[in-house]
Amino acid sequence: CCVVLSRHVTPADLERINGTTELVTQQLTPMRVLHRRTLMVRERTIHAMRAEKLGSRFLQLDLTTQAGTYVKEFVHGDFGRTSPSLGALLGCEADIIQLDVMGLQD
Repeated sequence: CCVVLSRHVTPADLERINGTTELVTQQLTPMRVLHRRTLMVRERTIHAMRAEKLGSRFLQLDLTTQAGTYVKEFVHGDFGRTSPSLGALLGCEADIIQLDVMGLQD
């Protein structure tokens, strides 16, 4: 996915992201799907993250996640409904600009 931060990307940000594996996140049913999904907390694992700086405030973020992970909400936090989120890990606001599924694994 392509991510924009509320501040400049630092080398420490890239180290933090690229050094994170097996991150367990708690995701309350996202606001955008609440009308069609049961309200509940889902525990999902981000198995691996890899970030590359695209510009002063932009990242390409590659994620390997457990099935059912709400990736958009992992990036921006969904008003605190996903914890931790990428924004929380970096101590800033993060938003997703583009999301593509690159593959599925059994």
